[in-house]
Amino acid sequence: MAAPSTVPMFFVAILLSSAAAAPAADLVRVDPSNVIIARWEGFGCSLAWWGAFTSAWADAARKEVCRRLFGKRDDCLGWNIVRYNAGGAAPDADPKRFRPGGKVVVTLDADGSFHPERDMGQIACLREARRLGADVFELFVNSPPYWMLRNGDTHGGDGGGENLKPDCEPEYARWVGAVASKVERAAGVRFASLEPFNEPSASWWRADKDGQEGCRIMPDAQARVIKALAADLRRTRSRWLIACSDENEPHTGLNTLNALTDPIKGGVDPHDIGRINVHGYWGWEWQEPLRRRVEELGIRGLWMSEVSHREWENAGYIPNDMRCALPQTRAVVNDLKRLRPNAWVFWQAVEPLQFCVWYRFTYGLMQAAADAPVEWQGRTYRPGEFIVSKAFWAMMQYSRFIRPGFRFIGTDDFWTVAALSPDGKRLVLVVHNDQKTPRSLAFDLTGFDRVSAKAQVFRTMDDADGIAWNCRPMPDAAVRDRRLQDTIPARSVTTYVVRVNEVRRSGLSSMRDKTAQETTPRLRNKPERR
Repeated sequence: MAAPSTVPMFFVAILLSSAAAAPAADLVRVDPSNVIIARWEGFGCSLAWWGAFTSAWADAARKEVCRRLFGKRDDCLGWNIVRYNAGGAAPDADPKRFRPGGKVVVTLDADGSFHPERDMGQIACLREARRLGADVFELFVNSPPYWMLRNGDTHGGDGGGENLKPDCEPEYARWVGAVASKVERAAGVRFASLEPFNEPSASWWRADKDGQEGCRIMPDAQARVIKALAADLRRTRSRWLIACSDENEPHTGLNTLNALTDPIKGGVDPHDIGRINVHGYWGWEWQEPLRRRVEELGIRGLWMSEVSHREWENAGYIPNDMRCALPQTRAVVNDLKRLRPNAWVFWQAVEPLQFCVWYRFTYGLMQAAADAPVEWQGRTYRPGEFIVSKAFWAMMQYSRFIRPGFRFIGTDDFWTVAALSPDGKRLVLVVHNDQKTPRSLAFDLTGFDRVSAKAQVFRTMDDADGIAWNCRPMPDAAVRDRRLQDTIPARSVTTYVVRVNEVRRSGLSSMRDKTAQETTPRLRNKPERR
């Protein structure tokens, strides 16, 4: 988007006051020779559980939510990755025991019959996301189908114990591939990967706990399922790669990976694992050890495949406040710097508005009336009507500008992310500032041979004086002598887009990205899944 041709007096006042009070700028070197992530696949989200509860919406409402998430216009995130949840619940399972969208009914029955009408919401979202340009799809499972479980309950095992019947492990592996093939044809998409587990080592999947599906499957059983699935994929010459194990945090992810690939314990050939998926709710100091282990084993892919944080300070439902946005973008920066994944995938992009109002929290990027009208601030929201939060716009600062195929490069400021387009001609800098004071930064771009004289600037922060700061285009910033200087307001996320040319071998490759020197980020623990 081009910058405005005129500069409003509001901006002039900000610029003049900033110049008068601005402290000396901290130098941030950007090093194109230091590639941090060489192969970026994109940003995205899971369809659990919002995709399922859109089955009760008008088609136009579902399409509008998908447009905001996967579309390419200026009010869209432009996400390209979609994770589809293959359900395991029995058709007659009590819906009162599930949160909105949490009852994801099995579509491929034990007799081999396929019933896509049971999951029309998610399947319709898959179709619409593909139409809008999403191009990376994954199928994952929270719980195997009910008839393969020891207690028949997809909420979890008795007392939180393992629930997949050992003699059903080969059948479950076959079912994962079979349901993927059926859903592909029904939705008109092609899954790149299959993930048979979700937080499988966790003990919170219990039959006496309502909310969602889940199943404890410990590493030895995981290994048997992976080996059976790999054998089936080879036998059928299927193209899908196997992703595992979507553990809740990287420490457990590392322990599970070591157990799976241990020749005695798990015996899984690392070449049968196409990608490691891990969630990012806590244990961030283990992200680098997990990444190193993935590299040692020669596993090509690594995703941050699920995370969502509530607002800071337990401030309640505050969709127009940066306290709901900064936890998400802080997580993005931390994960990109420490884990260095190939993709970053949000969990529940659209939260039930009724939960946010009733329980006084802010989750998700959008909040929608899921299955019943909701009253908030004097307005009635009907199913399909939604609120776009500050978190949505703050996420846009990354996903709208850093596109698939970009490569991330080094900076010597932890909270500055730098990414370069595939042709090396467009540099994107994103600065997260969650402090209560502004930061004055000077970006050293001498690592490039040529740099444009101006940079486009976009910013999300708390609204002020009637101005909505939602990925708002700012006046272009001047670049002088390959240096871009600006003051980043408190509690804000700012994106700079700079035209560059011909990477200069500047000798800066020894510069260290200050990842290891940062303290553990101030992120909230994972919420209990409601």
